[in-house]
Amino acid sequence: MSLYFRRLFNRRPPAGLVEISSNILVFDQCFSTDMLEEDELKPYVGGILKQLLARYSIDSLMVFNFEGGKKNSQTARIFSGYDMSAMGYPRNYEGCPLLTLEMIHHFLRSSESWLSLSQDNFLLIHSEHGGWPVLAFALAALLVYLRRCKDERKALETIHKYAPPGLVELYSPLNPAPSHLRYLKYVSRRHKSPELWPPADRMLNLNCAIIRTVPNFDGQGGCRPIFRIYGPDPLAPNDSSAKVLFSTPKTDDFVQLYTQEDSEIIKINIRCPVRGDIVMECVSVDEDFKHEVMVFRVMFSTAFVEDNLLLLDRDQIDILWDTKHRFPVDFRVEVIFSEIDATTSIHTSEPSSESESNHITDAASEQNGLNNVHDGFDVISMQETEISNGTPEHNIPDSRSVQTSQMEPENIHSSAPEAESVGPTIQDRELSVDAPKFEDDNDAIADTSSSQEAESVGPTSQEDELAENASAGEESEGSTTNSTANSDAQLADPPGSEADAATAEHSDANSESGSPSGSASSSSPKFDEDTEEAGTADAEVQSIELEGS
Repeated sequence: MSLYFRRLFNRRPPAGLVEISSNILVFDQCFSTDMLEEDELKPYVGGILKQLLARYSIDSLMVFNFEGGKKNSQTARIFSGYDMSAMGYPRNYEGCPLLTLEMIHHFLRSSESWLSLSQDNFLLIHSEHGGWPVLAFALAALLVYLRRCKDERKALETIHKYAPPGLVELYSPLNPAPSHLRYLKYVSRRHKSPELWPPADRMLNLNCAIIRTVPNFDGQGGCRPIFRIYGPDPLAPNDSSAKVLFSTPKTDDFVQLYTQEDSEIIKINIRCPVRGDIVMECVSVDEDFKHEVMVFRVMFSTAFVEDNLLLLDRDQIDILWDTKHRFPVDFRVEVIFSEIDATTSIHTSEPSSESESNHITDAASEQNGLNNVHDGFDVISMQETEISNGTPEHNIPDSRSVQTSQMEPENIHSSAPEAESVGPTIQDRELSVDAPKFEDDNDAIADTSSSQEAESVGPTSQEDELAENASAGEESEGSTTNSTANSDAQLADPPGSEADAATAEHSDANSESGSPSGSASSSSPKFDEDTEEAGTADAEVQSIELEGS
């Protein structure tokens, strides 16, 4: 019998500690409204630690302290004096007495791992003055996570029984129970799929908030609501600090009076990208925009938003303790989201005009559910889109059309005077003929120029004109020196020479480019006959000049 009472005595926590559940110990000062002075805190904490260390090993204790962001607080220094290090957690997140999902997971996972190592391991939990609301949530979450309490609401009520009535109201101006229950449900989902908890944060676009039935916050059945959104920067995933992501401007263009008689629905356009743990506040301002009164506050995680919609009634929002009567029974808030990803950004930038893009975005945002439209976030500019969607014809330089228009005359003539008149004809065609397309423009232009040089030799077989006007012939020979040289080279070659090859390549280039090839295909045999006639004519001219000399 004595052994039984000894074990029972050893299981009882030392004076000053409360055992919330098996091996979970909390300093009783956390449940009190009294605040210890600095000279009182050290004897209080030190006396409890001496009793605890006299009974248990220091290696069996894991210490948590909800210090509210105070670095090197007095409590932390007291723990370090006993060679004990305490893991610190904040007391609120943007005014809401809650932890972020990442911190909740760290706290729960560390606690579970420590308790599972040995039955003699203990959790020692302390909170600075004013930290009771967040401490109550953390303890309730631990009971749910360890499956020591299956119902979220019951777990929260169990923890609140250890504190005197009104303790939460003392430290929190708003009732945090709705947001606490929301996050406790997040913790409960871990039991359904442990390997997928906690889920990854989703980046969403918070399009708008719709209030159904107007609350009474001006004493006459109306309000002037403005919204503020707090959360981490969605474009900086490594920065978890909360920032003001959106705030309704206090101007007449954005703030107006809504009354229960004239309005049934209030729609506030937000269109703000969000990610992770988000705090959404709605306040009502007076006519001068100087005084504000809190309407409601909501904290949620985008990882658990389903169907891009968050529905909240008046029992699911954090409100002031004495303002529930200001909300109609059928009051409801609808927060509408849409997906944000690379595909959405590209699709919204595809329309050819900016006005069309805005029209599509506005029309889609008015539809039920706001079907996956991204508005105003990382959108590719319309100018860049038009350049990328431009056709190759619009991207061709002007010089290219001039070069390609010189490829081939409409008809190949056999006389030199007609060949000389081809130049002006080509210049006229540059103004009216579009640039043909080639797979290799440089090769086509080179082949064409070589064939033109060969064709410009044009037979000068009119013997009577050459005999009567020898001087004119000399001037013609002077102006076509290069052409005569090319002709001599062509006469020296046997049939199937470079001229034939150039002509064949020229006809092939015309057929590939889609240009009219009838004249080119019919000129090949005629080109051989003209070449022979030109050679005969040159020989006769030389003989006439010799006779004249």
